[in-house]
Amino acid sequence: MKRLELVVVQFEEVKRLIEVGRVPQLRLAHILLDSAVELIMHRMAEAELDGERYHFDQLENLRRIEAMRKSDNPLHRRFARGPSDEQLSSEIKRLEAMVTSKRKRKKINDNFGDKIDFLVERTRLPGSIAPVLKKLHDYRNETYHRDQHRVEVIRPAVLIYFDAACTVLDLYEPGVLIGDGALGPELARFQDTRPGHHDPFEVSHRAAKQLREEVGLDLAAVRTALVDHLLGRLDDLESGLAYVEENSVNGAAPGDAIRIMQIEDGDIEAIFDNEVLRSRKYPLTMKDVKSWIERATAMEDMDDKHTLFAELAALEDEFEDLESKVREAVWRIDEAANMR
Repeated sequence: MKRLELVVVQFEEVKRLIEVGRVPQLRLAHILLDSAVELIMHRMAEAELDGERYHFDQLENLRRIEAMRKSDNPLHRRFARGPSDEQLSSEIKRLEAMVTSKRKRKKINDNFGDKIDFLVERTRLPGSIAPVLKKLHDYRNETYHRDQHRVEVIRPAVLIYFDAACTVLDLYEPGVLIGDGALGPELARFQDTRPGHHDPFEVSHRAAKQLREEVGLDLAAVRTALVDHLLGRLDDLESGLAYVEENSVNGAAPGDAIRIMQIEDGDIEAIFDNEVLRSRKYPLTMKDVKSWIERATAMEDMDDKHTLFAELAALEDEFEDLESKVREAVWRIDEAANMR
């Protein structure tokens, strides 16, 4: 149970940090949650891949024989005995269909998103949780690697991540080793102490259930915070685009600003000629901005936590690049005005 204890201690610390509730503590809670989820998923993926070991080792042996037969070294060819070339090729193809390739194994080992996809594919994780985990991992990378902090939504994000992490913990089967000894205090409190109900295999599930209840997820409050945050950003996006058009030196028509944000590098004609700019076909128009606002507003009626955050993730993925460009354009206009 030592492996489970390592994870549960992180959950307990996250719970304490959430109770403090300040941004520095919530940032650390987010990082700890992400670490715990990745560790659990690593172990789950490892267990799945271990189940393929017999066939994987068989495949590797046959590939070695195949390589020896094609070798320029006559000694290698001499010892590459066994089935015929045709049988060898057929058996290799059969085994390849039964195991996870080396390339995919490396991606699963190295990448958070690939772990999720693999575990969803193997039905070890529900598909509905995948976009939630991926987006919250992106948030973690921003705060951990790039010193970018989504202060306005950090609390609801951490609460949703805690809830999702409890789902992952509940699906985790850590197993029990002989000689594990008595449970430490962090795990002991989740043990069923009733006579005849002591089951070490249930500790992870009981911990997930109890931790989720102790922290809680006020979905209505989280939903309101996320929707207000999204609508505020989209309102700023609209205002920023209007500001760019108002300050255009060439005279802008409605919709020109969003076109300007999408001009390809080196397209000098579109930069200096409005008619050329308007003749170009760009992926985004103001209809998309209107659609984003409508979708963000519709989130107010969502009652499923995973669907709610998945929609947030999808919307952010669609408009954040444009949002960044508009902010930079507004900043440049203001800087130019300040230099006058």
